[in-house]
Amino acid sequence: MHTGKKIKLLRNLKGISQEQLASKIGRTRGLISYIEQSGQVNHETLLLILNYFHLKKEEFDNLEQNQIKLTKTKENTTQTDELQKLKEQVNNYQKENIILKDLVDSQKEIIKLLKEKKR
Repeated sequence: MHTGKKIKLLRNLKGISQEQLASKIGRTRGLISYIEQSGQVNHETLLLILNYFHLKKEEFDNLEQNQIKLTKTKENTTQTDELQKLKEQVNNYQKENIILKDLVDSQKEIIKLLKEKKR
């Protein structure tokens, strides 16, 4: 896999646009597009990109698409777990809301009965 494809995969993994990456490293979106398509990048720009992604040159050189996919899968699994926890929390709140509504209704019924008894 050429350098540009690796950069594109890293960028997509981080969820940022070409424009955002360009802004972070002080380059243009057009240059990022060119790098991703051609795989050609000067040493200084590559170092800026690697610094942004917190990677050493050796780590980047050894990066394979499968490693990136594995990392992305782990992130997706984490997001799925968090989403599941949120769904459970919402479900619990809905159950609690039903219980509270029933409680309020029963309290209203008690108040009504007490008022009738006073008469």
